[in-house]
Amino acid sequence: AGADQDSGVPHFESKARIEADLASGDVPYTVLGPTYFFDNALGGQERILHGSLDLPLPPDRPLQQLARTDLGAFAAEVMLNPAPYVGQRIELASEAPTPEHMAASLSKALGQEVHHVRTPLAAVGNPDMHAMWTFLNGPGYRVDIPALHDAHPEIPWTSFEDWATHTWADAS
Repeated sequence: AGADQDSGVPHFESKARIEADLASGDVPYTVLGPTYFFDNALGGQERILHGSLDLPLPPDRPLQQLARTDLGAFAAEVMLNPAPYVGQRIELASEAPTPEHMAASLSKALGQEVHHVRTPLAAVGNPDMHAMWTFLNGPGYRVDIPALHDAHPEIPWTSFEDWATHTWADAS
């Protein structure tokens, strides 16, 4: 998601070039644009288990995110019934929790307090990741989540809380 926004994020911009090549060709295609994955939180697993969810976002800033299982279900739908999706670019998000909500969901799942710790954007040293977090602090993803979910009731659309409960069930 976001590859069509001239975001300045290198890994988004490379996807935009691929999408442009697809659109200019004669091969039928469908582009699924996932937003930030819930599973990205697993990169900070140790910190979360010690009570800190580190994100370079304000605590009340919604972050459109996606469960990988929802992406898989949507991709399966497209592959099993491709005709309605040919030539489309569809951005996907399960939910848009704030870091505060994410920390509360992780606290509940783990049975211990997890607090959002706002990482300073200046501390993100990787240029690509810095550009991405700048984008997510700025315009961010623009998925119309209610419309997407209404149009695709066959997808389970996992909440962050349900993902956290399932993913961290054995961690506490």
